[in-house]
Amino acid sequence: MDHPLPWLKYLDASDLDDDAIDFDGLKVDSVDSDKLGAVEGFVIDSHSGRPYYIVVDAGGWFKSKHFLLPVGHAMLDTEGERLIAKLSKEHVKRFPGFDLNAFEKMSDDEWRSINNSICDACGVTIITYAIDEPLSAAWDRADYAYPDWWHASPELPERMGDDAYKNPVEYRPREADDMSARRAKPGR
Repeated sequence: MDHPLPWLKYLDASDLDDDAIDFDGLKVDSVDSDKLGAVEGFVIDSHSGRPYYIVVDAGGWFKSKHFLLPVGHAMLDTEGERLIAKLSKEHVKRFPGFDLNAFEKMSDDEWRSINNSICDACGVTIITYAIDEPLSAAWDRADYAYPDWWHASPELPERMGDDAYKNPVEYRPREADDMSARRAKPGR
């Protein structure tokens, strides 16, 4: 089966090049300093490279459980040694599990369900969708705000797979990137 949502891509954290942060295995803690897991990867827009979710491996004795943390609920600590979820462990316990192996087969309805379940667990009002409303409307929520700590460039064509070549995007040089310029401003 072809990926029903080819504009979404899972990107393993070990495949990211970021001069400032090594995301692979980066600890993820709650706002109360409870251990939630470690970064395994990201769910990103395959055209722009914008991250929507952090895929967190919550660990486990016999079986690993993954969950999706919306990027708008994560901040980088001042030393860059961990991500801090702006949520308690109790909130995260209510998140649905995420099967990384089923990712490429997930339908629009499954993504809507995950989005709503996660936002409900975060304490955000659930937004319902009209049948003709695009799934991408979900990512306009504050839960998915572009993180100021994201400096990686996964959108390079060689990292985005075949989709980057089928749907060409003009990739600007990194120093001309508006998002990089905004992140470089003091106080952001």
